[in-house]
Amino acid sequence: MAEGEVGKDKINSKIKMQKSKLKIKNKNWTKIIVFFLAAVALLIIMKLIYHRIDFLNKNSGAIQAITTVALVIITGIYAYFTQKMANLMAKQVISEIKVSNVILGTPFIEDWFLEKLKAQPNEIDKNSYFEFKLLFDVYNKSSSSGSIEKPTLILKFINDNFEYKIFPITKESWSEKLEESGPMATSTYRTVINDLGGAIFLSGGDFQKIELKYALYNFSDELLKHIRENIPFLEYYIEFCDNLENKYHLKVQKIQPEQDTFRV
Repeated sequence: MAEGEVGKDKINSKIKMQKSKLKIKNKNWTKIIVFFLAAVALLIIMKLIYHRIDFLNKNSGAIQAITTVALVIITGIYAYFTQKMANLMAKQVISEIKVSNVILGTPFIEDWFLEKLKAQPNEIDKNSYFEFKLLFDVYNKSSSSGSIEKPTLILKFINDNFEYKIFPITKESWSEKLEESGPMATSTYRTVINDLGGAIFLSGGDFQKIELKYALYNFSDELLKHIRENIPFLEYYIEFCDNLENKYHLKVQKIQPEQDTFRV
């Protein structure tokens, strides 16, 4: 390193030391000034009390009443801010999950179904298979983790309030071919089951776009009768609980054909 650079570093270090010393001195002077002002204020208050002691004795009742009112006001303000702080803390430890943009894809408004219902209603029987798709957004507004059950789909016929519940598909299975060995080996398969779970978990501030499937088959005679005769009166609802055991019952406002319902 050149001598000139060494000299500059020494000068800079001296300047920094002097600045730090000045800061320490300034802090000390600040403390002294604050202490002096507090002492002066205390002396002034004591002097005022000494000179006004007779006034205070004569008006002690009024002063006590004013003091009581002031304490009530102060207590009210303190209670307000305490409650506000408690609500804020509650939001940090309790999840607040909101479901929005609910869309249901149903086969009951598709052309093929309506044509069959009109021309050959007896072909719709208990062995018929119908699939529904539910799309929705779910958002946890709190900073605390939480969960909701995967919603149950409710078919409600408003002409007589008949309801039928369909639970979401939470497991899917398929057959998987095993490896064969030897010239006389025969093909063997095993069933693989994938558990999709029955709940949706969200960490604090988490946002998810959900797609669920529902299957309707082997249903009751009462539902079959309603499907054949009362489809125009059919409305759809979803029902679920969160991890705090709050129960939600929401009407599905947006209905569209099942074949056109999917996440992009």
